Amino acid sequence: MSDLKQLIIDEIKEYEWDKEDCVIQSIIPNIIFSVDEQESEHHLKNSRFGGQPAVPSNFVWPIQSLGQKAPMAFFFQLNFEEIKPFDIENKFPDKGILLCFASVTDDIMWEYDVEDAFKTYYFPDSENLIFADIPEVIPPDQRLAPRTIHFKSSFQLPRYPFNYDLLEDDLISEDDADGIDQVANNMMDDAIKIQMHTKMAAQVGLKPPTPKNDLHTLFSHNLLLGVPFSVQHTISEEWAEQHFGNDDKSDQYINLISFEMKGHEGYGFSANGAHLYLCIDKDDLKNNDFSKIVALVQNT
Repeated sequence: MSDLKQLIIDEIKEYEWDKEDCVIQSIIPNIIFSVDEQESEHHLKNSRFGGQPAVPSNFVWPIQSLGQKAPMAFFFQLNFEEIKPFDIENKFPDKGILLCFASVTDDIMWEYDVEDAFKTYYFPDSENLIFADIPEVIPPDQRLAPRTIHFKSSFQLPRYPFNYDLLEDDLISEDDADGIDQVANNMMDDAIKIQMHTKMAAQVGLKPPTPKNDLHTLFSHNLLLGVPFSVQHTISEEWAEQHFGNDDKSDQYINLISFEMKGHEGYGFSANGAHLYLCIDKDDLKNNDFSKIVALVQNT
């Protein structure tokens, strides 16, 4: 068993449950990621924010559909071959590059009902990709410097509504379902506090706090798969409402990637701390069909 997973099991055992074994079995894997704090070396196919995207030679740079119809800003790319070693449940393709662009001009990326507020492309064959030339009209503040993304396998308890799927299957009690949600949120809150205090201490030259264990290293708002933290409405239900027209099929939701867009740290286009969620139907992901990705933005 993974030492990381054991940390969550130990935390679960701090509480009283009706069906402790089933609560432990509910732990799910995910992938967390970090981003280089400084500008990174520019590699063609690596997972990164910014720089020049890796594209086929016939690639046409996307244009915003509204406003000034300006070229979209390149946001990030994911190389699934790099991600695969951390994909415990084998949900992602073995290879391929996913690109994401944002409609930054006229603040269109914040519009809820605009289909191309964000635009994604998936290239299953990465052998013949080249660096794209960034259109000259894109202003400097829409050109993110390359910053490499680093992945790590992790685990979590399933947040709402997925904890209640276990209740519907009679695997846990209603109290256990409520408890899973509460403990999951508590662990995330505690981890983020420790991470923030450690960072602030380093900035002012103070000794960082000493956590009781490494549990805080398992949690991040930068997440692939798993169940992300929803800033406002529950993301899986919001996605299902947009994708299917109702939220009854939220169990089809897969968190392709979610993170806080941090412009001040080089992987966002503003400093307001909004969260981006790229959502995909689990059947589409199983078929390597990335044509119906839904992008959602939530802000405090």
